[in-house]
Amino acid sequence: MNRKRPRNRTWKTLLLLVLTVGSGSQMLGHTTPDMVEARLAVHKWANALLNRDLETMALLLAPDMTTAKGETRDEYLERLQVGMHKVTHIWLRFAYFDQVAKNIVVRPIYIYRSRGVTKPGLTLTLRKTGEHWLIHHIESEKRPELPPALGVDLPEQHQLHFLPVRLRDSDTGLPLAARVRVVDSSDAYWPPQGHQKRIATGWREDVGGDVIVEGRTYAYVPGDFILPLRDGDYRLEVLRGLEYEPYQSQFTVKATNPSALEVKLQRWSNLQQEGWYSGDTHVHFVSPHGALLEAKAEDLNVINILASKWDELITDVEHFTGAPDRISESDRIVYVNEESRHDYLGHTVLLNLKSLVYPLTWGGPDEGVEGGVDYPPMAKQADKTHAQGGFVGWAHFPGPHGELAVDVALGKVDSVDMMTWGDPLASRGGRPPAADVWYGFLNCGFKLPATAGTDKMANSQVAGIPRVYVQVRGPFSYESWLAGIRSGRTFVTTGPLLRLKAAGKNLGETINASRGEEIEFEVSVKSWIPVDQIELVQGGEVVAAWDNEARTRDLLLRGKVTVGSSSWIAARVRGRQLPYQMGIPLMAHTSPIYLDVDAEPRISPRDAAFFLKWVEEALVWARQKAKIPDPRQRQEVIQLFEKARKLYEEMAS
Repeated sequence: MNRKRPRNRTWKTLLLLVLTVGSGSQMLGHTTPDMVEARLAVHKWANALLNRDLETMALLLAPDMTTAKGETRDEYLERLQVGMHKVTHIWLRFAYFDQVAKNIVVRPIYIYRSRGVTKPGLTLTLRKTGEHWLIHHIESEKRPELPPALGVDLPEQHQLHFLPVRLRDSDTGLPLAARVRVVDSSDAYWPPQGHQKRIATGWREDVGGDVIVEGRTYAYVPGDFILPLRDGDYRLEVLRGLEYEPYQSQFTVKATNPSALEVKLQRWSNLQQEGWYSGDTHVHFVSPHGALLEAKAEDLNVINILASKWDELITDVEHFTGAPDRISESDRIVYVNEESRHDYLGHTVLLNLKSLVYPLTWGGPDEGVEGGVDYPPMAKQADKTHAQGGFVGWAHFPGPHGELAVDVALGKVDSVDMMTWGDPLASRGGRPPAADVWYGFLNCGFKLPATAGTDKMANSQVAGIPRVYVQVRGPFSYESWLAGIRSGRTFVTTGPLLRLKAAGKNLGETINASRGEEIEFEVSVKSWIPVDQIELVQGGEVVAAWDNEARTRDLLLRGKVTVGSSSWIAARVRGRQLPYQMGIPLMAHTSPIYLDVDAEPRISPRDAAFFLKWVEEALVWARQKAKIPDPRQRQEVIQLFEKARKLYEEMAS
């Protein structure tokens, strides 16, 4: 029964609901039909806003609808069409529904965008038009009060002091960029000026400038920055790459504070003085300016932003210049290059490009588009890269590996990113460890230096963890850095600084020896987090190992190894788990020093047989599964793979 109500009586009902994308709704009982219809209209309005449904939204707005800004119904809809994609969720749990005369007024409604609250205290006024309750007016309260349940504690909500901070090198006194974190006595994070308290961590979402490591938010800052802080006690943490001591201090903020806080960062290693320059081969979605800041703060000399394609989405092509970006500095180079990707054939990092190599990605929807073809082969992309003086690295080695064994055999690959995700010494998803696959290629006679790239695509990944150090001969430049990789003068690391010498030879060089000869070697390890174990690897087997029981940070180990056949040696170290992306441990690995014994070739029939199976699987794919409509192109791919198959057959026999 619909009972009559006194005309001026106010009815209040608290709607206890949080609306998010895809959420349902819950209605309270014991209310009037008009109130139920009004609630439903508000829910439809919120869902239309969340789902970007302008057609439904238009049906919910009265013809004479206005906003506090003076917008008409059509103007409001036009504005939504541009900005409604930013809405992430809507809070109705604090909203009261008041019946005032002929209207139902709903307040407050909180609309969230990607981070934080916008339009706090939004008010909707509904009026019955015909048989339906429609939205007649929308406005924001002039002085909204945020409910405590929202848990918002932003710096702007407090009376602040603006504390200047200066980061300096303790030896040179020069300003230093770094990664910083400031928390108060309750462990709440306080961002530097220009940074957000809560940062996005989704794929391709606002990447750059901030990072979260194990739930801890950091901001990338230049040498001088401002901390907006209220009165209280704080703790400051400053990190800068792998060769500076981590810094921590406590301080108090009050009106009588000194004018600035000065932090002196102490360098405990300086490999650059010895010609070693670090880099990250594989970064996505960061702007060149953002990449330069992160390179400085993480003490990286080279950072490669990779243009690529994801279904129909194309990223970073607009930043490509065919040269180091103009914002690069003498010892900090930002270069926009390319990742070339196919979901079966593999992913490659194309560096030192003068022009992009198309297609960026191809094949099916995992990398290309629905119904896409599986041509060209990765080898063709490599040839286009080498023709312009470019460099080809196999990304997040070894997978996807459909064409990997083919391209290594045919000399299309210049290096392998042996470190990207997880532990390269551990198997993943039933696949052999990345290190074992690399060792197999080295055993087959291929010279493949180790490189490293983070594949950074979100603010939960730290650029340069892992990274590659390259020994440069002569003045540092992008070209000389790549020349160092081609020569094999590299080690990859998540922290430890690792080097190896043997018989007077350095990484990438060849020792000429006789069968049974003893070769002297020297392993140098420096790490701000002590490593647990140091190992010397010969031909894929550990031939010497030491436990760092004393937890020493600086180690120099010497020994001898007997050579029996042409092979290679490399050093590696391991330690505890680090709080970085996808289970990366504390570790480092050098590229090899090659052993040429009695002029015999380096051939391992066992490893060649392993890669022969990979090539045979690729041939089955090329003949039976690949979507290549042109028979001539299919035959081209088959012939390419057959050429590699014959090489491995000869080695295996």
